Amino acid sequence: MFKHIIFTFIILSFFFCQLAVAQIASTGFEEENNIYDRVYDAKLSFNSGENRTLAELCSGKPLLLALIFTRCSGICNPFLLQLKENLQFKNNFGEFSILVLSFDPRDTQEDMMQLARWLNLENNKQWLFATTRDIEKLNLSVGFHPTWDSTRSQFDHDALLVGINKEGYITKKLIGLRNQNDLGLLISSVNDVFSPSYRLPGKNLLFSCFNYNPETGKNKPGLGLLFLTLPPVITLLIVFGISYGVRHKQI
Repeated sequence: MFKHIIFTFIILSFFFCQLAVAQIASTGFEEENNIYDRVYDAKLSFNSGENRTLAELCSGKPLLLALIFTRCSGICNPFLLQLKENLQFKNNFGEFSILVLSFDPRDTQEDMMQLARWLNLENNKQWLFATTRDIEKLNLSVGFHPTWDSTRSQFDHDALLVGINKEGYITKKLIGLRNQNDLGLLISSVNDVFSPSYRLPGKNLLFSCFNYNPETGKNKPGLGLLFLTLPPVITLLIVFGISYGVRHKQI
């Protein structure tokens, strides 16, 4: 009898462990890929004629890396405009630089300076505009995969903002047009300030162990925690019941 109980406990524990692993693997959120990996040390070219590596650049100040191309007719311009707007109303984010880097081999330093002038950022020392010949390796290191659409002569790509700390490690990624709170979390991460990480609500998170509320900043126990704790609790109750029954018969 006791052997059957132990066997059942092992089977149930294995099942719920597999459920937890499957939950993590099934979300597929690209923002979580490459986190805490070292970014590729690409050689950067600036309009001033200066050439620096990415590691040299971020060693002075952490970086927010925005990957764009100047011929974009889609998300790039709204992405940069919103980033500029979100940053200009925040003066307590800490020290960092914004590197706007083209992933299009056709872009030149002059193209990037035209973009800077269009954004009225050509004299803003916090914003840096550059090109690189190492874009493929850099894209791979941050998990960025633009694809060329020959019909539209455009790249299909996400609006990606990557946080890189002074050691050259990716601390956080944001995909799409995001609000000031999300941007604040990213900037806190590059300045080595702890910030909570949470996934957006979805059907795959029904059995989460904890549910994070971004408004309160607190975690609440979820159904997953209940299911994970049920097998050992039930097993202990059964063992206690058997032990109590055996002692009662002996008396």
